[in-house]
Amino acid sequence: MKQARGTRGAIETVLGLISRPALLIDRGGRIRLANVSGARLLGRDRAHIQGALQQAARGDRSERAWRLTPVGGAPLTSGFIAVLDPVDERAPAVAVAVPRRGVAAERWQLTTRQAAVLELVAAGATNATIAEALGIKQRTVEFHLSVIFDKAGVDNRATLIAKLLTP
Repeated sequence: MKQARGTRGAIETVLGLISRPALLIDRGGRIRLANVSGARLLGRDRAHIQGALQQAARGDRSERAWRLTPVGGAPLTSGFIAVLDPVDERAPAVAVAVPRRGVAAERWQLTTRQAAVLELVAAGATNATIAEALGIKQRTVEFHLSVIFDKAGVDNRATLIAKLLTP
């Protein structure tokens, strides 16, 4: 996965903010970076984790231990940030990143619509996809994202997702 120096630094920062085991993987599921917790987990059973991440990157949803967040945005997704779900640290697999809507809505005092936008952003949806799913215009999605960024104290999607996934 080719990345500019600044992009790699930003991703390392995001991974460092996540307390759960978190890894940057490419579209094929190959591990490119890991936070401290992720590195510890890899030390225990790298082969199993690598296999589960490759399945996850292919879209196999038979297991649900990893939360994947696209990096780069579809259709230009260059990979994923994979965060181990707190439910099962022993059996890594895949789960789509879906925030606990009520927790985020309460924490950042989001409206119902803002929480719905946040949920779709965390699942990797583009502004166009969010607009279509919610029956609103892309400009309205952009407005909601701007407000969400302000309330969460962030200035981009990657930092928003990292903050969302950090307890």
